[in-house]
Amino acid sequence: MEHTSRRLFCCLVLSTVLLLSHSHALVSAAAPRRLLQICEAQQFVVPQTHLRAIHGLRPLKWSSDLAEQAARWADQYKGDCAAAAATGVNVFRGYGGSVWQPSDAVTAWAEEAQHYDYGSNACAAGKKCGRYKQMMWRDSKQVGCASVSCASGETLMACHYEPQGNVMGQKPF
Repeated sequence: MEHTSRRLFCCLVLSTVLLLSHSHALVSAAAPRRLLQICEAQQFVVPQTHLRAIHGLRPLKWSSDLAEQAARWADQYKGDCAAAAATGVNVFRGYGGSVWQPSDAVTAWAEEAQHYDYGSNACAAGKKCGRYKQMMWRDSKQVGCASVSCASGETLMACHYEPQGNVMGQKPF
């Protein structure tokens, strides 16, 4: 319920801004769809920006081009989310009947921080931390993400970053 409330609040605020900024013109039929896209984009960008700020990193900007790339990437796995290969892409798979939100993906990636040792620039033995490192990559300036529903009922979310991070031998921040 909390996720739904946040999403509705975001959409309400953006709807108000959209209507006030376009009060002199009719809102097109595409506006509600566009508004949902803006809400989803903000649900991916805002929590990542907050996490990056902890380390003095610049905010990420939303890229529609990267979001389209992420959507094309995710679409190829709609029939079998389990086959989603995550090279160069931050991926989240939500299982079960829950309604998964972008903030769930960002939270999962952020939880990998506990497995990252900055001194050695490595993940703990047997643990993953690459999605956290990519999200926190100091040189990344843009992000674009997408979410698809899979045939299995799972939710697959993916984010592409520009420039990509996780350069061998370099620390993320």
